[in-house]
Parts: sequence; C-alpha cells; structure tokens
Amino acid sequence: MPRSRGPRGVYAKTPKRREEILDAAFGVFARYGYLNSSMSEIAKRAGMTMPGVTHHFPTKSGLLEAVLMERDLDAASHLQGRRGVDMLRGLLEIAERDENDRGLTQLFAILSAEATSDDHPAHAYFHDRYLLILGTVRTAFEEAAENGDLRTDVVPAEAAQTYAALSDGLQLQRLYGVDHVRQAIVLRRFFESLLNTSLND
Repeated sequence: MPRSRGPRGVYAKTPKRREEILDAAFGVFARYGYLNSSMSEIAKRAGMTMPGVTHHFPTKSGLLEAVLMERDLDAASHLQGRRGVDMLRGLLEIAERDENDRGLTQLFAILSAEATSDDHPAHAYFHDRYLLILGTVRTAFEEAAENGDLRTDVVPAEAAQTYAALSDGLQLQRLYGVDHVRQAIVLRRFFESLLNTSLND
C-alpha cells in the first residue's frame, strides 16, 4: 500500500504561508508598533496579496494576538516543570534568549508602551502577562523560601515586582545601546543577592 504523501497544492502551503505572515508581521510590529502598522505592509513583506493575508488572519488585531502568543510559547518552554530556584534559572535562560533577539525585545518594548491605553487591542494581553510574570516569579521565591534557599528578610511579592522592573529596564537600556553589563548577568546577581544558594548549584 503506497504511503500517503500528505497535503498537496494550496493545502500543503498553508502552514508555511502562515509562518511567513507571522514572520512578516513580527518585523512590521517590531519596527512600527501596532498603531502605525498596516496589513498592506505586512502583506508586502510576506510577498502576498492582501486577500492572501486576510484569508489566514482576517484582522490586524487577530494577527497581533497570534504573533504575541507564538513568541510566548518559546518562553514557556524554558519554564515548564520548574520550581523554586530552578525556575529562576529558567528566567535567566529567557534573558539570554532576549539578548540574542533584538527584534523580540523591541516588539515587546513598543507594544507594551502602546498598550497602556485601555482601548488598545493588546491591553488585556499585557495586563494579564504582567500578572502571570509577577505570580510565577513570586511563587518561585515562595518555593525557594520553603526549601530554605531564600533569605528570611526577602518578601517574595516585592522581589517579583523588582525582577519585572529590572528586566524591563535592562531591555530598554540595551535597545538604546547604553547597557554596559549583560542583562542575564545583572539578573543573576540580583537573584543570588536574595538567595542562600548559588544558581550554579
């Protein structure tokens, strides 16, 4: 019995086309933000017609959501199944990833600033993202405390908020080219200043 050769024609191209659109949208959103971007520019960069793009993503807001969710999947892969100090190690891995991807850093810097407006299509996304980050990091510090790895004078919720502010600030400094120490190094030193153990253990 012959093996199936899989989808053919337009159907075979659908996943590839979708990725091409997402890559093009990523580049446009990272450069211009959401408000100053157009579907026609995204279609142009993807080498497609407008109907071709809207077949996959009928609206610009839907395309933005798809771009953001795809980028989040990679971050989640670094944290899956981790707890306590090991979760903090995962956050350092994400920081190292970000250092090697200026476009990703620029995308989130621009969009998170734009989305402070309540009527921005990504407002709820960034609101929920910050809650998730703060909750995840606070839990990591609480688990570290339970294991005796956290200094007794550290308040997990405050440490999580400081981490988020430090991470965002370091990324902005890197975009402006005024950073003198790598983000992952600064974050490692911050974490270890709160711990009774080394992150290398």
